[in-house]
Amino acid sequence: MNTPRLYWLVAAGLVVLGLLAGTATVAAVRERSALIEDVASASGPVSVDAQTLYRALADADATAATAFLAGGAEPAGLRQRYLDDLAKATAALTVALRDAGDDDAARLRVVADQLPVYTGLVETARSYQRLGVPLGGAYLREASALMQQTLLPASAQVFDSTQRRVAAEQRDASGFPWLVALLALVTAGALGAAQVLVARRSRRVLNPGLVVASLVLVLALLWSAAALTVSANRLEAGQRDGTDLVSTLANAGRASLQARANESLTLVARGGGADFEKTFGRQIAELTGTNGWLASALAQAPESDRKLIQQARDEAARWQELHGQVRELDDGGDWEKAVELATADGTDDLSSVFGRLDAAIIGALDTANERVDRQADAAAGALRGLAAGLLLLTLGLVAGVVLGFRPRIGEYR
Repeated sequence: MNTPRLYWLVAAGLVVLGLLAGTATVAAVRERSALIEDVASASGPVSVDAQTLYRALADADATAATAFLAGGAEPAGLRQRYLDDLAKATAALTVALRDAGDDDAARLRVVADQLPVYTGLVETARSYQRLGVPLGGAYLREASALMQQTLLPASAQVFDSTQRRVAAEQRDASGFPWLVALLALVTAGALGAAQVLVARRSRRVLNPGLVVASLVLVLALLWSAAALTVSANRLEAGQRDGTDLVSTLANAGRASLQARANESLTLVARGGGADFEKTFGRQIAELTGTNGWLASALAQAPESDRKLIQQARDEAARWQELHGQVRELDDGGDWEKAVELATADGTDDLSSVFGRLDAAIIGALDTANERVDRQADAAAGALRGLAAGLLLLTLGLVAGVVLGFRPRIGEYR
């Protein structure tokens, strides 16, 4: 094959490789940016809304049971907390329904349909309680069963599915770009081989155009590698110290809130609450056991988060001590004293201890959720401008190849 024709073929091949490598890299960057944007603006917020919905519903159930124990004149604070929980749940449900995908929206509609049924049962239970009619406890147990068997599982499924989606998007956006790396290496190898070919046939050591194209490729590789590495590291930190920790803490919150409701329902049942007490025991073990949710969260969390989680563990241990006292009184036949201990809200009483436990879990959750957002923003920032820059560098590479071969081809005319 004569030299001009060979030069044409080599130049065309380099242009095609350069365009393929540039296009693939730009596409990969844009795809990653879209995934990061979805974490920050769609999947992540839906996950937070689902957390809020679940916590508000579970806390409303626990609060309703505790307020019921107080008898006819329920404490105003508990009543207001219950109403506030319903308001939070309704607001979170409205936003989540707007942003959720089809499957999650179907689950949320179950919550929307059944929440009025739940509140109706609670109000009926309150009415009977104020009148001194024993049927009130039955209605409250029916309401709690609806909450724990229908509303809370549907809310949990939404949270779990969005958490899986967030984690998958974080993994996808931080994965190694194998195709981009392969095309870049092939292009670099082809540019090197082309310069050797031109040097041998033209007897010139360096070809300025091909040198420029090579430098442009090196710049593109260094920029891309640095930006993608920083972005991937931020996303991995967001998943490890954010998304994964959020899931663990959310499970701790679930266990604590449901245990609190079952603790009160055991007393509401007045001697017939063995099943509630058994469920309480299982849930508190999930929360505080050696391999429980709080222990797992403490092991996962960065140093800055551990103080709150340790506080939650300490309050949970104190809760177990007070629960043992409640059960001792109730099992010993002093139901009124057991209710008094369970509903008292002094500094070291059960209600206050649980309140501090719940506040510590919420604080740790908020910190972990903020970390997911912060790391997503940092990951997006690392990629900002990269796609546009790569387009210009790709054009520069192509121009370098053309300017490198055009004079050499012209020598044979």
